[in-house]
Amino acid sequence: MPRTVRARHVAIILVAAAAIAGCVQSPATAARQAQQFNDIGDQLNELRTENATLESVVDSLRTVIAKHDTTIARLANATGVSVVK
Repeated sequence: MPRTVRARHVAIILVAAAAIAGCVQSPATAARQAQQFNDIGDQLNELRTENATLESVVDSLRTVIAKHDTTIARLANATGVSVVK
């Protein structure tokens, strides 16, 4: 074989080996990424739970405010005081 053909074959083999090596992922890296995804999922679930709790508190506060507004309006009507909203 001529030298140029052999050099081309070696170059092609090196490029193919580099491409294959670039596709292989170490098990430690895969495990680390899996753990990170699990951690992200856990944190998202905590955020969802906290958000639901906060929405419940806000709804409760709205109910309390509505009751207070009603009470204030009734007291104002009973005493003849005008209330500006």
